[in-house]
Order: sequence, then structure tokens, then C-alpha cells
Amino acid sequence: MMYRVVFILLASVLPVFAAVAPRAPSGITTCYSCPGQDNGGFGLGQHSNDGTTIFCSYPADPSENPTDFFCDYSATDGHLTQDHDAGLCPGSAASSACSTRRKRSELKAFEARAAQPAPSFPEMMTPRMALAKKELAAAMMVRDEDEA
Repeated sequence: MMYRVVFILLASVLPVFAAVAPRAPSGITTCYSCPGQDNGGFGLGQHSNDGTTIFCSYPADPSENPTDFFCDYSATDGHLTQDHDAGLCPGSAASSACSTRRKRSELKAFEARAAQPAPSFPEMMTPRMALAKKELAAAMMVRDEDEA
């Protein structure tokens, strides 16, 4: 009788331990990258991943400073950490499976970005001003195409 009680207790407790036991990694890592365009339809410009932050620039004009309109995402889970793109940043970075080789290249990119001086840009540019600037640049491009 005692053995049955012990057996029943063990049988009911073991599944609980199995549910909370650490699991071995699957070997497939999720990597995050910049979306191809922002919510305003502007294409991806310069971008980098330092292993912590994914920097994605969405310039209105290819010659524009990459720090005028950009989005920062978390490299660990892809969520948006900073919208400096007049509210046009997609809510999360694009995800895909990646290899350890890609992780090493991201680390090299981080080291290269850390070696460069920090860019300066006006901290007080409002999203409305930034959007107006993008619209002006788009209108100028259309005008230039019409004149040509």
C-alpha cells in the first residue's frame, strides 16, 4: 500500500518537474534585421547591427545624413527602441533564422561602429518637422522628374 502511494505521488510530481526543467537549445537562433522600408514607403539606407541595437536609416534622399531619419531596434528580440523617423518606423524588426557565422559578422559590425565617433544630430527635431522634410524631399524629386 505504501509503495502505491509513493508511486502515485511520484507519477503526479514528475510531469511538473519536466515542465520547468531547462531545455536544450534547438540550435536555431533568431536574428533580426532592418525592415526593407518604413511605414512611409521610404527605402532602407545605411544600417548596422552592433549585437545590441539594430540601426536602420530611412533617408528621404540618398545623399541625406543617415541620422536624420532612423529607427533603432533591439537585436535580442526585435522590438522598436527608438523612432526618429517621424513616427514611421515599423513596430518591430524583421526576423529570420541565422547561423553563428552571421552572429560573428554582427559582432564585427559592432566593433567597427564603436570605433567611429558618435554622430551629432538635432535632438529637438519634432516628428512633424521630420515628416515635413520628407514630404518636401519627395515633392522635389517629383518636380525634378517632371522637368526632365
